[in-house]
Amino acid sequence: MKLILALSGAVLIAGCSSLPASVADNDSRLVCDRQQMARTQAKSQAQPAHVDVVWVNCPLIRRDQVKTT
Repeated sequence: MKLILALSGAVLIAGCSSLPASVADNDSRLVCDRQQMARTQAKSQAQPAHVDVVWVNCPLIRRDQVKTT
């Protein structure tokens, strides 16, 4: 009985887990500004009262503004 409950719990947890995030490959003119995200994250880490940054949406910029290094 314990085995059945354990397996049922494992199946339930596996079924409710989120899928890994993937990047949509589309022809949009807007892309995520990862440099701005990194700057904001670094700025929040440098503050004495360490502030956690949680991104809900990615800041967008036009594709032609992306600097390639």
